[in-house]
Amino acid sequence: MSNNANDRADNPTLPPPVPPIGLGYATPSSQAKIVSKPQKVFDTVAGPNMRLKDNLIQLICVVVGGVTGAVIGNAIGGPVAMAFGVVAGLLGALVLSGLVIGIIRFIGAVKK
Repeated sequence: MSNNANDRADNPTLPPPVPPIGLGYATPSSQAKIVSKPQKVFDTVAGPNMRLKDNLIQLICVVVGGVTGAVIGNAIGGPVAMAFGVVAGLLGALVLSGLVIGIIRFIGAVKK
């Protein structure tokens, strides 16, 4: 097996080597410390959220909403109603989680 640098010396028509490209990636933990301008837009308009606290609140709301919808749907009418209950519970939890996160952020902003 030959060395790539030696191949270029033997054959001058070979192009120069491609330099390594640095990845524009920062770990989520490093992104959480610095709230960038795009993250502020995502937080206020729409888009991905890197805040662990917000994501955990949303996870808890969705799990509670799905389970509550399943229990109520099953009590009303069996498996088909349970499926509709899960969907309704998830949709309700989606709205509830946004409301909860909004209230928590409002309280945090008032304290500052």
